[in-house]
Amino acid sequence: MNKRTLWAGALSVAIAASGVYGYSAVQAAGSGQTTPAGTQAAAKQQKQLIGMEKAEQLALAAASGKVESIDIDRKKGKLVYDVEIQQSNRDVDVWIDAYTGKSLGVIVDRDDDDDDRDSIPGNLIGAGKASAIAVKHVKSGTAVEVDLDHDDGRWVYDVEVKTAKGSSEVEVNAVSGKVIKAEYEKYDDHDDDDHDDHDDHDDWDHDDHDDDRDDD
Repeated sequence: MNKRTLWAGALSVAIAASGVYGYSAVQAAGSGQTTPAGTQAAAKQQKQLIGMEKAEQLALAAASGKVESIDIDRKKGKLVYDVEIQQSNRDVDVWIDAYTGKSLGVIVDRDDDDDDRDSIPGNLIGAGKASAIAVKHVKSGTAVEVDLDHDDGRWVYDVEVKTAKGSSEVEVNAVSGKVIKAEYEKYDDHDDDDHDDHDDHDDWDHDDHDDDRDDD
């Protein structure tokens, strides 16, 4: 359940803008190259990400179990949803093509030592639904990573949502689906200190103190 670091830069911003991006443009963004505006516009008409919820459904069809995390990553030159699934005696990663939904492989984690294996409840809302809740809460953007975690006595999904202007970290109760808190961070635009310091905190959204820690 360790949170993984996604690649940064133009690719993240491009995905965040609309959830739509062409493969040629993705290649350029991932390599740090600049993609012409016309190419980006054409690419956006051609390809659209299938989304976390669909990726979760397809991954569970390929390998049953409990989804611990989903993140957008690049595998063997393809943009994929990397879905980590906990099974009774092992963890597996299922790679789902981010555009076509095709399963690109099931990889067994033979070095699994997850101490929380037996304690994950069976009534979780699911990583895909948590991602949709987070995006709705942020009001725009694309979920690029979801991680199941046990925090302060309750199970939560930590969801990263990227927009054209920044990223949000949204914590969602894994049983009730309630948003616990959210933090927004703008992308660095290299301006001087003429930004209001409070801007980075205005987008914090704390729900009323939760008393639902008995959900687990």
